[in-house]
Amino acid sequence: MPSGPISIVESRWWNKGNHSVRALFEAVGAIHYSNPSAFFYDMFADRSSLFKVLEERCEDQVTEVLYLATHGNETQIGPKANVVISRTEFRNDISATNTAGQVKGLFLGTCMTGNRNMANFLLRRSTNLEWMAGYRQNVDWIDGSAIDMIFFHKLSAQYRKNSKRRRGKLSPAELAHQAGTELMRLVPGAHDRYGWNLYTRRGNHVSAMYA
Repeated sequence: MPSGPISIVESRWWNKGNHSVRALFEAVGAIHYSNPSAFFYDMFADRSSLFKVLEERCEDQVTEVLYLATHGNETQIGPKANVVISRTEFRNDISATNTAGQVKGLFLGTCMTGNRNMANFLLRRSTNLEWMAGYRQNVDWIDGSAIDMIFFHKLSAQYRKNSKRRRGKLSPAELAHQAGTELMRLVPGAHDRYGWNLYTRRGNHVSAMYA
């Protein structure tokens, strides 16, 4: 049984051959939980299979953060140019599956989806998401994977610290903000070069780490 709050949902990246972010999270799991399988890992090929994964992860009583690793642009995600999921379809599927609000955060490991319009669209009461992170620009696969690994290393450390606090526990959004702050100290180019940003919701208001 995974002991970390993060679940990875990934599609194939290329038709011929494939790379995966899975090994990066195995390293994070081994470091923080002495278990390289400390996180759920699922793959999807289209909207139907993604919906099935969302159903399972939003009810597993473990996952608080979803990391979605796939292709994307300003308004949609998907493994192939001819297999895309619109932001409306994606939001509706999250709303339909995350009804209990178990999943608090969404990290879009995709190109161009980490923009304010997408954040405003996804961080609705109906989705129960409290925060979203991602990239506004096209991202080199290796650069992006390295940045993502650092963020989730810092986020895992924050979750472990928080679990030991008797008082003053931080909210999921505050934990993500702390991890994002530490990431920016190490890799300022994540924002300057690729437009990485973190958005949090309080009520109906969405705030960004970087305007």
